[in-house]
Amino acid sequence: MLEHVFGSHERIQELREGPQGSLLEGFAEELCRTGYAKKAARARIRAAEHLLHWMQREGIPISDVTEDLLERFHQHLERCRCPGFGPIRSDLFTGHRLFLNYLRSTGSLSASVEPNQDPPLLVRFRQWMRQVRGTCAGTLYNYSLSIQALLAHLG
Repeated sequence: MLEHVFGSHERIQELREGPQGSLLEGFAEELCRTGYAKKAARARIRAAEHLLHWMQREGIPISDVTEDLLERFHQHLERCRCPGFGPIRSDLFTGHRLFLNYLRSTGSLSASVEPNQDPPLLVRFRQWMRQVRGTCAGTLYNYSLSIQALLAHLG
């Protein structure tokens, strides 16, 4: 599915031959399946690639990815000088969370890593958006981030 997102055969080969090429391939497939546009999918794959690069450099196995680890990575991004990775836009943080969710869905994480439970109001909102508005999963996920923050703030 990487060929659907990237145009360069060299870039596709580079991603596939990297240490976690199969994870990036599967992540690309999931992003395409859930309706992400090529540009948005490419940005999220790039965010996941950077996370994987940092984890490899830090000696952190894939099975140890947690929400806390993502927070450490986001702190790294504030001062990042990784070769080949430019400045990170804050909207790409969703790419890291999407990748974490993808890893959960594939069983790549330790059994002890569980996703946070969504509030019932958010679950009902997503159902309504899918049924009534026909909203794709990728858009719903992005909406969910803001809604979860709002619900946490309101209590």
